[in-house]
Amino acid sequence: MPSELFPPGFPSELAVAAFRAGDEAAWPSMLAAAAVEWFSRHGYAVLGTELWVLGGANIQTLPIGVSGMREVHGNTVNRESEEAWGSFVARAAAETRAFLQVFSQWDIVEPGQVYFNVVWVSEAD
Repeated sequence: MPSELFPPGFPSELAVAAFRAGDEAAWPSMLAAAAVEWFSRHGYAVLGTELWVLGGANIQTLPIGVSGMREVHGNTVNRESEEAWGSFVARAAAETRAFLQVFSQWDIVEPGQVYFNVVWVSEAD
């Protein structure tokens, strides 16, 4: 996968640990939190996450939860009107880290590895 997926200076240990699908990257929750922290420290806003359950070559974005139904898990952060970029970056990181901390993988009964796709953006984008 081309290194252009990640911003310049992105830690190689996080890049190597990422599960990549096209132009998207996902990590287990602890590493996803580390990626969110790096993005925030370097001025990138995290727009949210989406739970991926990896099983073989398949990505299940609607895993079966304890309810027995397919469920969406993730978070979305939108920039407020007139919100300064730096404030948005900090708030987005805090909200995303909070989501990752409270998520319980026991809420998912779909077999496979639990990863979080992290979506980030620069101010220029």
